[in-house]
Amino acid sequence: MVDRIVYLGLYNNYKKEELFKKAINYLIEGRGDRFYYILPNGILLEDYRQRMIEEVGGAFDINLFTFDDIVDRLLEDRFYTLVDSNAKEIILYQIVNRLMEEGKLNYYRSISSKKGFISSLIYIIGQIKRSLISVEDYFESCPKEPFFTEIGLIYEEYERQLSFHNLIDREGSFFKALSLLREDNSFFNGLDYIIIDGFFDFRPQELELLKEISKTNCPIFINMPFNRKNNFNTLIETLGLLEKLGYRVEKEERGGLSYYEELANHIFSGGTKKLEPNSNTYLIKAANTHLELKKIAELIKRHKLEGISLKDMAIVLVDSADYKDRLFQVFKEEGIPTSLNKEIKLIELPLIRELLHILQLKENTKESIINRIKSSYFNLINIEDREAIEYHLRKIPFKSIEELIKDLSFNPTPYDSEIEALLLSLEEEFNMIPHKASIKDYTTILMNFLEGYEIEEKIFNICEQIKDYQLFHRDMSALNKLRDILNRVSKLYHIIQDEISYKDYINLLSSYFEKESIVEVLGNFNGVNILTPVTARGKKYRIVFITGLSQGNYPNLMEENFFFREENYHTLKDMGLDVKNYYEKLDKEAILFSTAIASCKEKLYLSYSENATEDEKDIPSIFLDELLNSINGKDVKEKLNLIEVDMDYIIKEEADQLTTRRELYQYLLETYTLNSNEEEQIPIYGCIEEDILLEIDERIKCEAERDKREFNQYSGNIEDEYIAEDIRNIHKKKVYSISYLESYGRCPYYFLLNNLLNVEEMERQFQDFTPLDRGQVNHQVLKEYYNAYQEEIRAHIMGEKDFNPEETYDFIVSKIRDNMNLLNIDLDSKLWQLRIENNASRILEFIQSDLNRLSRMKKKIVPVGYEISFGRTKPFQIEIDGMKIPFAGVIDRIDKYVDEDKYIIIDYKNSSSNIRDIGHMKAGLSLQLPIYIMSQERQVVAAFYGIISTGEFQAKLGHVDEKNLISKTNRGALTEEELEELLNTTKQHIKFFIESILAGNFSVNPLECSSYCIYRQICRYKQTWEVE
Repeated sequence: MVDRIVYLGLYNNYKKEELFKKAINYLIEGRGDRFYYILPNGILLEDYRQRMIEEVGGAFDINLFTFDDIVDRLLEDRFYTLVDSNAKEIILYQIVNRLMEEGKLNYYRSISSKKGFISSLIYIIGQIKRSLISVEDYFESCPKEPFFTEIGLIYEEYERQLSFHNLIDREGSFFKALSLLREDNSFFNGLDYIIIDGFFDFRPQELELLKEISKTNCPIFINMPFNRKNNFNTLIETLGLLEKLGYRVEKEERGGLSYYEELANHIFSGGTKKLEPNSNTYLIKAANTHLELKKIAELIKRHKLEGISLKDMAIVLVDSADYKDRLFQVFKEEGIPTSLNKEIKLIELPLIRELLHILQLKENTKESIINRIKSSYFNLINIEDREAIEYHLRKIPFKSIEELIKDLSFNPTPYDSEIEALLLSLEEEFNMIPHKASIKDYTTILMNFLEGYEIEEKIFNICEQIKDYQLFHRDMSALNKLRDILNRVSKLYHIIQDEISYKDYINLLSSYFEKESIVEVLGNFNGVNILTPVTARGKKYRIVFITGLSQGNYPNLMEENFFFREENYHTLKDMGLDVKNYYEKLDKEAILFSTAIASCKEKLYLSYSENATEDEKDIPSIFLDELLNSINGKDVKEKLNLIEVDMDYIIKEEADQLTTRRELYQYLLETYTLNSNEEEQIPIYGCIEEDILLEIDERIKCEAERDKREFNQYSGNIEDEYIAEDIRNIHKKKVYSISYLESYGRCPYYFLLNNLLNVEEMERQFQDFTPLDRGQVNHQVLKEYYNAYQEEIRAHIMGEKDFNPEETYDFIVSKIRDNMNLLNIDLDSKLWQLRIENNASRILEFIQSDLNRLSRMKKKIVPVGYEISFGRTKPFQIEIDGMKIPFAGVIDRIDKYVDEDKYIIIDYKNSSSNIRDIGHMKAGLSLQLPIYIMSQERQVVAAFYGIISTGEFQAKLGHVDEKNLISKTNRGALTEEELEELLNTTKQHIKFFIESILAGNFSVNPLECSSYCIYRQICRYKQTWEVE
């Protein structure tokens, strides 16, 4: 009988090396074509490939694959064109429009024109196909409701279009590959064995592929190094599926466990046995993400000095989206190489933006004309004259090329001959770009521009002039990628044969440029390894840092796609879709987290940042709590080594903390200044470069000016270009929070002190919770309560079964205690018992008030989501006049009509003080509710404040027709047009605030100022602006 074996072993067991050695022996004997080695991801695959090359000394026929690679091999002789996400968008956009015109889409009519809906459709159809559900299967199994059937219509038409144009998507390639294997599985003939390593589960299409492979006569060995005393459900289910396929499970017991493998074995087990503390385990608790990464950089350099190579260290980014760019920025400052390529989006490159400016010239506006003139790669005038001509043109009030020609005929300039030639070129380009044309024609025009301007030579000349060959590599890579995109766009002519406007073509290209990237900095093979929990499995390093362990960021288990909401779970499961509920997702994330821990050999650093704003701060992840619960000790400091990194770490006071030249200068100057014993003073003049001393001199002059009584240039407006550049760099890839910009709207000077300079108030001893702690505890307890009693609350609101919240008082108390324990508060005193009971009573009364309110409503509404984040796992951007501004935040709660797809936003407030209304929103003092509404792809019809101290729910925004929620006399009752106007007003405030921040405008000119401001003692206009 052919071997079908699953080796179920401990973390990082010996079987992995045995199987690897088996493959090595085949390579040494020149039989590399006689086996397949299948791994779960590309990073692990490259790691194995490198190891094989090193051990064999170079080899051919290294058949290392992922399942995706095998599919590609099966289809490589088939004539299909792989469709990318942008082409999917176009196809689906056309399908939705056509179905709308035919009257076949009614349920999704209101959102069908939104770009977010098309993006959601791509994910939905991809998930259906990844579950191997055909169109016929979908219609047969889905409920006969428009919510499901209209998705089926779109799916059906999408598949028809792919077939008609001989296109295939990644998900469809698995369908084709499986079909081929079922007809003929000779693809695997001639193999002596297949090794599959590092999987704890399989995607549906991978499992189906494995079924077909298992029908061959080739031995298959599967290594699963994830066995524990209490195995995860995901692993147990996978083993059950493999046994059904005829695989024999053999337990691999050889070898002991290291401390961190043992820790990975204990975590999430729920057992009472705990590990003893290990002196090599650390927890970094930082004030913000930047300082978290700065501390990690210091530790990496410290270990490097101890003789540990960078290759033996790894950083596991559990929140890769939020941390990766910041890590690149910090490590660039620190001069630490990493294994990861640093990528940059095409849309961010000057070469690409200038190409778009050529097309945008057709807009015939002052901005588009000047943008075209400023081009360096496609220049119309020489560099020496360009800035002067731009300066003259900006002073002329023209709106079009025609107006500019007319104005210049009456107002001559010193550059008349140059401008005359320039205008001729602009007119020629303007006329070359048609208002409407086919995709193919527009693409040909751009190709001709690239050839006409001899762009390769231009790139070389620019880089030669500034002696920046890294820039040359970047621009040439961008040019190659650009040509590839233009070729792909040209092929869309077969899909979109009708003529489109130049604006639609610009949008199409911009979509590609926003999604496509090039490598800006190549990863260093000898650098620090940058991983995620997915790519950390199967790896071992001496030093491991696991970063970003903040609750809300990790684990991120919220499903943001409307189709895959938790309430649809059972229906979708019955339809055969591979969907996971909250607990199944949690189980899978727990496996990945445990494998990241097991990847550590010697020292483990866990880290998170509080990222405190005025009204909230991040708390440790539940996974970090689980890890701490697996170690003996009364508190955190007994369990592991706690490293606290506060804002003082910005200016380091200890010499052994210094990691950059700039920090060294700061330290030398501070030491020199504070050291009163002249004999012990450090001779700094030989240590610090002259330019630095000149900069210090300038800054001292600045402070002298500031000290003068009269108002002067330093009163809030920053004109130093270096500082302004620093501010722009700080904000370059910043994901904004709402409170961040609101604080600027209230007072730019407060914003400077609080958000940029981090000037802190002297600590006060609070007799109760701090306002920040109280809000943090209340929000978390309410979330846990509504989740725990969701079914009871719904039944009570619907009048199906009474629910008495008073019976849950003990639950509320226990949750308050649990959350306060995380704040390291001693809860044993009677005083704190009274405080807990007082807070529990407030929360209970708030819940009772909420249920009474919802039960009385004629049209029933129920809570459906809690702490819904946006802009974290999936980017959320507000587009304003061409600016794309990323935001992130968390909505406390979202309610929904039972019988309608309409939603209500609830924002919790501890008290009624400082409650905002529509007047504040229009003035730019309150951005919160408008941004919340813009962040949701679903239809939001109202927004409330839920005031915990009083139990009130105040409607602040709502559609005027929603009489169930808001009265017509409420100032926040708006028509659709009025709501759209409010959202546009909010966008303009956002744009103004950001432009002012980047321009260095922090003037003492508040829109709102309180006598309770923590900076009143240092504000130069102490009482002038005070408003009680």
